[in-house]
Amino acid sequence: MTARQRLLSVLRGQIPDRVPVSLCKINPYDPKSFWAQHKSFHSLLEKAKESCDTFLHYRPPTGFFFSSPNAIEVTEEKICDSPGSETITLRVRTEKGLLERTARTSRHSIERWVLKPWINSFADLDKFLSLPFSPFVPDISDLKEKEREYGELTLSLLPIPTPVGVAGTLFAPGELSQFLLQNPKKIEALLDKLFERLVPTYQYLSQNLMNVVFRVRGSEYLTPPTLPPGYFPNYRDIFNRFVVRYDTLLINLLRQGNFNFICYHWHDIVPDLLPMVVKMAPDILEPVINTFDVPTMVESVKEAVGSEITLMAGLSLEDIDFRSIHEIETMTKSVLQQGAKNGRFILIPSDVPSAVPFQPQTKENLFRFIDIGAESFYPFT
Repeated sequence: MTARQRLLSVLRGQIPDRVPVSLCKINPYDPKSFWAQHKSFHSLLEKAKESCDTFLHYRPPTGFFFSSPNAIEVTEEKICDSPGSETITLRVRTEKGLLERTARTSRHSIERWVLKPWINSFADLDKFLSLPFSPFVPDISDLKEKEREYGELTLSLLPIPTPVGVAGTLFAPGELSQFLLQNPKKIEALLDKLFERLVPTYQYLSQNLMNVVFRVRGSEYLTPPTLPPGYFPNYRDIFNRFVVRYDTLLINLLRQGNFNFICYHWHDIVPDLLPMVVKMAPDILEPVINTFDVPTMVESVKEAVGSEITLMAGLSLEDIDFRSIHEIETMTKSVLQQGAKNGRFILIPSDVPSAVPFQPQTKENLFRFIDIGAESFYPFT
């Protein structure tokens, strides 16, 4: 089977020729990717071509916070910090004052370090709420060109945020929960505005694409541990009000379009919130991760979601970085035993290497993880 056939087979509830294995973000056929630019990753790209099932990870253009770029002027200032890094400041003038964000990037990493977020205060939040909005239609012609180019080598996956997924990026890490604690009505007003902006994009993409995976992301911004139960004993109500209420409506919009698949992306899955997510009926739940300290998460989630939801599950990148190869072998086989019993399972790491150089131990462990998965069949025993 081709990679595309194998992935579609699993998502349709069928049994493919073997267990699919994916590195999710990494497209080994893209010569312009971060990983293709660094020699130390070339062996990983060859391994992915040989043994992995590739998702074409595509971020659609979304204007300025899902509004037409013509609706507002954004200025950019770049400062070169070193031959390999730069600091970028974006500025927007609103009717209530200046909004700006500063971030640092490096050619040695795919990460972006936010030095000053868009929102540091409730005054900044009011500025953001005052931004004009004009619905934006994304140009996805380049995605369709890539699909024609890669053919059976890939299956398209589009990460699209939920309201809380956008909101979480407006604040410094962890600060959305602090603002919520101080003024929940103001945060709800922000999420209402973001929902309004997202609806046209969700509608357009779902109606103009077919057989793609929409990766709906953002819920972990308002679930424990980001939402500390000591401060939020009512975190279940908060999750229902600020996450599930919006996500349900957006997932229903995706359902009304062409035949596509909905992937619910949720780090740090909280067991007592899981029934609310299952009720939204996504096709895929990921990443479901076993760690050395929590070795049966895949088994418990598989039991909770039943046979209609595909799990993309595996090991944490931290364990792959630092555990012995014997431990990785044992843990990988355990994940497969827990998850690959009756189909509906794709083996993944929790993340992918994001900085150079590619460390030798990570390489050895990740390659062994891939090999065990690619040599496995349903049901894994």
